[in-house]
Amino acid sequence: MLYIFFLILLLILFFYVLKRQEKEHFGDIIRVLTSLRAKKDIEDIPDILKDEYTETLNKIIKQELELENSIEELREYRKELEVTYDALVTKSTQLEYSNHILERRVENLSNLNSLSRAVLSILEVEKIINIILDAYFVLTGAKRISLYLWENGKLKNKRIKGIIKFKGEVSYPEEILKEFTRNDFKKIYEELSVGFAVQKDEVVVISPLVVKGKELGVIYVIEDKNKLIDLDEETISALVIQVSIAINNAQIYSDLIIKERMSNELEVAARIQKKILPEDIDEVFGLEIANYFEPAKEIGGDYYDYTILDNNNFSITIADVSGKGVPAAFLMALGRSVLKTLTITGDTGPAENLNELNRIIYPDITEDMFITMMHSKYNKDTKTLHYSNAGHNPLVVYRAETDTVELHTVKGVAIGFLNEYKYKQGEIKLGKGDIVIFYTDGINETENKNKDMFGINKLKEVVYQNKLKRPEEIKIAILEELNKFRGDYEQVDDLTFVILKSNL
Repeated sequence: MLYIFFLILLLILFFYVLKRQEKEHFGDIIRVLTSLRAKKDIEDIPDILKDEYTETLNKIIKQELELENSIEELREYRKELEVTYDALVTKSTQLEYSNHILERRVENLSNLNSLSRAVLSILEVEKIINIILDAYFVLTGAKRISLYLWENGKLKNKRIKGIIKFKGEVSYPEEILKEFTRNDFKKIYEELSVGFAVQKDEVVVISPLVVKGKELGVIYVIEDKNKLIDLDEETISALVIQVSIAINNAQIYSDLIIKERMSNELEVAARIQKKILPEDIDEVFGLEIANYFEPAKEIGGDYYDYTILDNNNFSITIADVSGKGVPAAFLMALGRSVLKTLTITGDTGPAENLNELNRIIYPDITEDMFITMMHSKYNKDTKTLHYSNAGHNPLVVYRAETDTVELHTVKGVAIGFLNEYKYKQGEIKLGKGDIVIFYTDGINETENKNKDMFGINKLKEVVYQNKLKRPEEIKIAILEELNKFRGDYEQVDDLTFVILKSNL
C-alpha cells in the first residue's frame, strides 16, 4: 500500500517536472516556428531542436523554391496554352474560310461543267453570249459586262449587261491585223478599257477571247475591288475559256454552213452554166465543129455559143468575163442572154450587135468588170465569116491554099469599157481545109512551173502540125500539148475554145 502511494507520488512529481520543462521550452518552440515561417536561420536554439530545425528549414526553403519553379512553369504553360488557343482559333477560322472557298469552287466547277455542256451544244453565237453573260453574274461578283468580237477587221461591241453607256469600237485593215502579236492585241484591249466609266472602288477585268492563237474578241467585267477575290479570277478565267471555245465552234460551224451553202449554190450555178452552153454540133453548113469548156473553179467567166439563125447563116461567139466565180458567171449570163436576143431577133452584123450589147449593159457593169468577146456570123452562100472583136484574142486561122497559119482581128475595146463605142467588123472567106480557132486567154496564158506562157505561137504550131486532122482530133492535140507544157502546175484560168474546119 505504501508502495503504491509512493509510486503515485513519483508519477505526479514526473509530470510536474515535465510540465515545467515544457513551459521552459515553449518560448523556444514558438521562436523556432516563427523563424521557420520567415525562413530565417537562428543561432541560439536548443541543442535538442537544432538538427531537426536545420533539416526542416532546408526542406522548407527547397520546397518553396520548387513551388516557385512550378508556378513559373505553370505561368509559361498558360502563356503557351493561350498562344496555342489563339492559333487554333485562327486556324479554325482559316479552315472555315478555306472550306467555304472549297465549297464554292466545287459548286462553280459543277456549274461550269453544266455550262460547258450547254454552250458547246449550241451553235448560235447570240445564244452563247446570252448564256455566258448570265453565268458571269451568277458565278462571279460581276456588276457590269461588255463583250466585243472581231468582225472583218473591226472590234465590235456585241452585248452589254448592266448599265454601260460606252460602246467604243476600233478598226484595222485585215492585212495589218494578221501581223499583230498578242501584245498588240493586249494593248488594243487596254486602250479600249479606258473608255469605261468606273467608280474608285471598282476595277475593270480584261479577259481576251483567244483559241489556239486566234483572236476572237474581249470581255470587260466590272467588279468591286474589295470583292475581287482569287476565286472570282479563277472563275472568270474558266468562263473565258468556255466562251472562247463555244464562240469559235459556233463561228466555224457558221462558216461551214455558209461554205456548204455556197458550194451548193456554186454546184447549181455550174450545172446552169453548162446547161446554157449550146448542144454539140458536129457539122453545119459544111463546117465541122469541135469545142471545149473547162472552168478553173466551180464556175467561170468564159462562155461560147453558136446559133443557126436561118438556112444560110450561123452565129459563133466566144467571150471571157474579167474575174472568176459567181460575179463573173452572172455577168457572163447577162451578156450571153442580151447578145443572143440581139443576134436572133435582128438582121444585123456582128459589129452592130456588139454596139447594142455595150449600150445595154454598160450601165450595169462595175468599173472593175468587163467582157472581152469575139462575135461572128458565117454565111453559107458566100462562105464568109464576118466578125467583130471587143478586146478579145485574135482568131487563129489556117489557110490550106497557102499552107500558113494567120492571125485575124480588128481593133475594139472590151464590153463595158466605153459607152457608145463603135465596133469595127472584119471578114474571112473560107476555103476547103481552112481552120478557124476561137479561144480565150486560158490557152495562150497557160503557165508552167517556171512561169513561162504557152503563147499564141505555140498554139499556131499545134494547129499547123494537125492541119489535116478533123476538129475533134485537133482539140485533143491542143489539150495534150497544154497538159504537157503545164505539167503538174495548176490551171489557174478558164479554158475554152471552138474549132471550125471548112469542108467546102
